[in-house]
Amino acid sequence: MPRTDRRQRLRMDPEERRSLILTAARQAFASQPYDKVSMTAIAAQAQASEALVHKYYASKASLYAEVLAAAATELSQRTQAADAALPAGSSNRDRVRIWLMTYLDFVAERSAGWEAYQLLAGHGPSEASAVRHHMRQETVAALANVIGGQQGAREQAAFWGYTGFVDTVCLRWVEDGCPEDQRHSLIDAALGCLEGALGDWRG
Repeated sequence: MPRTDRRQRLRMDPEERRSLILTAARQAFASQPYDKVSMTAIAAQAQASEALVHKYYASKASLYAEVLAAAATELSQRTQAADAALPAGSSNRDRVRIWLMTYLDFVAERSAGWEAYQLLAGHGPSEASAVRHHMRQETVAALANVIGGQQGAREQAAFWGYTGFVDTVCLRWVEDGCPEDQRHSLIDAALGCLEGALGDWRG
């Protein structure tokens, strides 16, 4: 490696270093299953020593959890932007539809890593499970806010069931290669699932 590159690495501030490590980890976890990713490989991609990676992240599990949390933040921001771009007075159904469209785009962009993440459910590190649960809580809260009205046991069952349904049918979609001609059928099925569970769209 050229001496100038080595000097630049030495001068890199902690936030820059952390960002490089996180980017390397994001790429690694997006392309292969969790158990196939090594901290050694992430360190090499980030042009850092493994000891330095461990200085920022105590374990692979904690690094994976941060990758997931960053992805969740990105998805939330993209969903909010898509929702805000809808015409004023759009129906609840149209709002949930645009959320689904945004989610499918997000999944398709990182299909290998997203599939590995879904297949890891119930078997992954506790840090990742905590992020997964928080993401679903956020989704349920967003649905409750849009649907409005009384939030009883039926509504809660509908919202939580919907999140599981969406991820299950998305997993099948990813296994098929994310075919474009299946997108609308998947979205309609997910909307029908939520509508049937709620009984109506409450506006």
